Amino acid sequence: MFSCEKEYTLTHTHSKINVPLTLYSNLHSTAFNNDTIHHYFYPEGNTNSYFAVDYSTLEYQRVFWESPNMFYVIMWGDTIWTPVVDYSTYADEDGIGKQIIYVNETLIGDTLNIIAKINDINDKIIKIIIHPDCYPLLCNENGSWY
Repeated sequence: MFSCEKEYTLTHTHSKINVPLTLYSNLHSTAFNNDTIHHYFYPEGNTNSYFAVDYSTLEYQRVFWESPNMFYVIMWGDTIWTPVVDYSTYADEDGIGKQIIYVNETLIGDTLNIIAKINDINDKIIKIIIHPDCYPLLCNENGSWY
């Protein structure tokens, strides 16, 4: 096969530099064993909901996301599993971005581990407990009524 275009070879290798990445959220949080645990109160009666995890990094930086947590819906007699995070997002010109976390009622009582990555040496994890809406007024953090 012949072509009139010049063949280019990628000579730049992706170096593993430590790019800054900070995760934060406006959710209520508590400290536990030198870790910060965030709390989301699932709205009673909703079939699904969402909240944001914000981050700061370099301008226009791509951030990759993953989570071992998934939710499911039953559609046309089939169970469909979906990740709680999108696969990647980009920071804006100020290095600020957000990832929307989608949840449904199957996740009440679970602790979500949301992992953000820029490269293999810079993983950040944010932990979020999904509580029933009764907490903290009518039940404890495990969802048991007072």
